[in-house]
Amino acid sequence: MPNVPRQQKAEKGKYEGKAFLDYDEASDYLGIKRTTLYHHVIDMEITTHKFKKDRRRYLAIADVKQIEKIMEEPWLAGPDNEEKHQEAPKPEAA
Repeated sequence: MPNVPRQQKAEKGKYEGKAFLDYDEASDYLGIKRTTLYHHVIDMEITTHKFKKDRRRYLAIADVKQIEKIMEEPWLAGPDNEEKHQEAPKPEAA
């Protein structure tokens, strides 16, 4: 596969003051592709919002910032991150 450069993040104040972002805006804000954003939403079990007379789904800006934090520090992902780092139980001798 060719080495494709990462998309650029949006300017800092571009989405300031918005409570919800649609998937295109959120992917622009984070500098990732929509497919990657979908994977983050599914993996993190983020609730999407839908408004009357609008077919698009939206993400709360707090959830988008949470995705951004996880992208920067992936070792903090998941509520059970302590369980993953515990030592595996040793098998008992028979």
